[in-house]
Amino acid sequence: MYSCKRVQCRSVKTLTRKNRESQIEFINKTLKELDLTYIHPLLASTTKYAISTGGKRLRPLIAILCSEMLGGDFLDTGNMFLALELIHNATLVHDDIIDEDMYRRGEPSLFSQHGIKKAVLTGDALLSMGLMHASQTGKPEIVGWLAETALKMVQGITVQNQFKHKLLSVNEYLHMNYLKSGSLFEAAAALGGIAATNKPEDVDKLAKFGKYFGNAYQIRDDIIDAFTPKGYEKSPNNDLLNGDPSLLLLYAVDSDKITAEDKAALLSVYQGESKDLDVDLIHRIYKYTGSLQKSIDKMEEFANLAGEILKDYPDCDARSSLLELLDQYNHNFTENLESIASHQNQSH
Repeated sequence: MYSCKRVQCRSVKTLTRKNRESQIEFINKTLKELDLTYIHPLLASTTKYAISTGGKRLRPLIAILCSEMLGGDFLDTGNMFLALELIHNATLVHDDIIDEDMYRRGEPSLFSQHGIKKAVLTGDALLSMGLMHASQTGKPEIVGWLAETALKMVQGITVQNQFKHKLLSVNEYLHMNYLKSGSLFEAAAALGGIAATNKPEDVDKLAKFGKYFGNAYQIRDDIIDAFTPKGYEKSPNNDLLNGDPSLLLLYAVDSDKITAEDKAALLSVYQGESKDLDVDLIHRIYKYTGSLQKSIDKMEEFANLAGEILKDYPDCDARSSLLELLDQYNHNFTENLESIASHQNQSH
């Protein structure tokens, strides 16, 4: 039987977000106090910028909570989640270059401020620092997980770029989705298991939880991209304009309900033939074809699979927090969608 240390076990119904404040404060404090004195000042300044632009710190939080759920102490997880978050930020810096995104979390992206060369080198530095902190955990399994995950994410972005402006099957999209996003959530949860018990059965089970959570999260991210309100730094339907495939697009063009005229308009934007984006029309297409609802249903399917895995663990604050995160990010999604989208684009 597992017992969550340093927290009192309680019913899910009594949980509030205040139960996570200590962990989030620890994450932010550890990142803020990250030692950069051994890095050349030319890279230290951009490295600090990359990790100080906010974000939800969702992946390190999942890692910490998974560790606590198995009886671990979150105060012992510093190097583990630093490795995770540094590698995550490295991929974001490189992604912004590839996608030519001028903003990240509501702030100018690093490459738009410092140029492509400095951004590439900063991303490389972040990746190296992540592996260094992984080695400092003293657990080679953590190094192995993160190295494998970094390779999966690179492959996911490669596949995404290969399919730019092209259509692919839903299954191909979901595999790409796992590689570029789900794999990092998978690693976050697995690292929590390694940090706490390092038992293969725990690591495997939590890895599945993280994979399902991450798959759901990426579908959510695609939906939010499409429904970003006008007037924000990140344009509505940025993925569509960039030619990046999404579940919304694939479900819509495959729908028997879509008119020939609307399908042609949607594909002309996606395939780069037109930049004449009618946001209201795109929203209407996604809704009347059932694409939006089918995408939400698929997101919730993955979220429910993740929730089922947590049923194998006893009630405590850490487990309750993980269930709350699933609800917060993947359920009751259709209400105030544009409000959710606007908040997401300031904290992604």
